[in-house]
Amino acid sequence: MDFSLEEYRSRLHRTQEEMAKYDLPILLLHQPENINYLTGLDDVMYVSYLALVVPSRGNPVLVIRDMEVPAAQNTSWVKDYVVYPDAAIDPLRVSLDAAHRAVDGLGLAGGRIGLDDHSWFLTAERWKMLQTVLPHANLVAEPLIVDHLRLIKSQREVDYLRGAARSVDAGMRVGLDAIKCGVSERELAVAVYSELTRACTQVPDGCQITSGDRTNLIHGWSTDRRLERGDPVYFELNGIHKGYWARLMRTAVVGPATAQQRRIAEKIVGIQDEAIALMRPGIPASVVDQACREPIVAAGLRQTYTNRTGYSLGLNQRPSTAELIREFLPDVKWVLQPGMVFHMVAIAGGMGFSETVLVTEDGPERLTRLERTLFESA
Repeated sequence: MDFSLEEYRSRLHRTQEEMAKYDLPILLLHQPENINYLTGLDDVMYVSYLALVVPSRGNPVLVIRDMEVPAAQNTSWVKDYVVYPDAAIDPLRVSLDAAHRAVDGLGLAGGRIGLDDHSWFLTAERWKMLQTVLPHANLVAEPLIVDHLRLIKSQREVDYLRGAARSVDAGMRVGLDAIKCGVSERELAVAVYSELTRACTQVPDGCQITSGDRTNLIHGWSTDRRLERGDPVYFELNGIHKGYWARLMRTAVVGPATAQQRRIAEKIVGIQDEAIALMRPGIPASVVDQACREPIVAAGLRQTYTNRTGYSLGLNQRPSTAELIREFLPDVKWVLQPGMVFHMVAIAGGMGFSETVLVTEDGPERLTRLERTLFESA
């Protein structure tokens, strides 16, 4: 397991304390990150139905496809399973019947059941079938109990995030060093992914590398387009260590940058530096957001700034590459706390710069350490 049994039990205990506050005798969870956080289960968990039944007292129960049981036996401290097979005329009904058996086995099939209806994996089809197999239950939306617990990282989680940050720094360095006229975006991606695969504990996913007029495709895939002198090159990369993700954006230019490109980059980095410096415990997130958003618009780097300037980061599973439990936006009401980790983003003028930042008792700490500058190839 990636954490001690004591840490997993502490997470379960805090979850059950929150359940009591909300009068929830049971949770039925589907989000893979939350299942991993409570159980340690490490598997490709999004290809079939998977759920975790968490009672307000006692140990949780995994609802899992029979083929995935070896993964649970090898990675999770939870040893109570209700399994279902692939071989079924109605696989949806069979898998959700397994969820019913797990809940009924705890004697809680007729009460309030908290569902993570924000989960990508509790589809409308599955929700409807749950109503069928649990006709006497009161299915209610749970208030993101585990999501909110995940916001404050333990020391071991921070250690894993440091490892992820070192990996993404290394991958970015390789990508920047590979820039030259005639190289394609895909060839840059090959170099980057090779280094990330070497440096990370899991094969990374969801990285973006674009160039030229394609840099406005913030989430575009790499193509066979070849770099030309004067092209901007945009990188947004991910590093993964034990399931924990660090993210990093940098922009480069093929050959020497123009004076205007350097001025824009320096302005963006300077504004973001000032915003990151505010990331101390007790500071409202809206204050940090304002310190980045408003100066970028005032400097004429963007006419409007409608996207978020940062979001929470940590334990992630596809399809998402971020927690997104907390976001930096103008009107949010939450405040920063020690142990929170964020991907802080500034995009303007065709350039992007970002950092993975830890909030400590003493203020912000950049976990990603690459130089904050516009890179220029030889």
